[in-house]
Amino acid sequence: MTYRETEIKLFVPDLKIFQQKLFELGVKSVQPRHFEDNFLLDTVDSTLRRNNMLLRIRVALGKGVVTMKKKARISDGVKDREEIECEVDHPEEMQRILAELGYSISFRYQKYRTIYKMENISVEIFVDETPIGNYVELEGEIGGIHELAAKLGYSREAYVTESYATLYFRWCQQNGKSASQMIF
Repeated sequence: MTYRETEIKLFVPDLKIFQQKLFELGVKSVQPRHFEDNFLLDTVDSTLRRNNMLLRIRVALGKGVVTMKKKARISDGVKDREEIECEVDHPEEMQRILAELGYSISFRYQKYRTIYKMENISVEIFVDETPIGNYVELEGEIGGIHELAAKLGYSREAYVTESYATLYFRWCQQNGKSASQMIF
């Protein structure tokens, strides 16, 4: 499936308070908390990263999804890019196929994710618990993202458009940690 991905991340300092705010807004859970294991792949010379592209295999809920993301642009404070993805029954075998084509795992990150939806706003809400803190991703129409972020108490200055890999490496640098993989 090919579509345009428009999204932001927001840092969530207190998950319980944030979830309470979601429920006060009438947000409904559409996917209970679950574990995700994500593997970014690239060539030895980092061709994809150098071209601001991404190739990922995600394993969650007993299935795999392969995703290719094209170069992103920031539009009205929101990250916007084309994304192509498909489900795969055997993500380990897909990784082996991609390895034969010259793609190896360049970064791994894990998170626990809960998915929510709010009526009357065409935005999906992904609450991510990661080894470097909690984030919410708002994905959907730009106007809906701005509206929902404001209802959640966030200004546009709080928008985060960096990837989890970028956030992880910055977090390691700020906290004097050796960077490797963002795993629990």
